[in-house]
Amino acid sequence: MAKFWPVRSIGQTIPSNYLDKRLEDDKEYGVNLFKPDNGACIKWLNDRPKGSVAYVSFGSAAKLEVEQMEELAWGLRRSKTNFLRVVRESEAAKVPKASVEETSEKVLVVSWCPKMEVLAHEAAGCFITHCG
Repeated sequence: MAKFWPVRSIGQTIPSNYLDKRLEDDKEYGVNLFKPDNGACIKWLNDRPKGSVAYVSFGSAAKLEVEQMEELAWGLRRSKTNFLRVVRESEAAKVPKASVEETSEKVLVVSWCPKMEVLAHEAAGCFITHCG
C-alpha cells in the first residue's frame, strides 16, 4: 500500500476489530504506557445500562490543577450519571476523596483502562476528553 499512497500513521491506530473486523482478535495497540487492567473497567461497564456511562479521560499528557479536578468532580457529581474516570496515579492525589465516596455506586476511578474497548462498549454513552 505504501508504494501507492505514501502515508504514515501518526498517533493511535485503530485495531481491525473496531474497524473492518477482518482480524477478529486484533484488539490491541501493541504498546501500553501503563499496566493494563481491563478486567475492572469492563466488569464495571457490564453492570451498567446501555448508554448510561460517561467515559472521562484526559490522556497521559494533560495535567489538571487541583481546582480543575475539583470543578470536574463537582460537575460529574451533579450530573447524577454513571461515569468511568481515568486518572493517572501521579494525579490521583488531586481528586477530591469526598466526591468519589459520595458517588461510589455511580463512579469508577481507575489509573488506566482500554480506551477502544470502553468506547466500543454498549454502556458507554459519551466521551469527555481534553483537547488542548
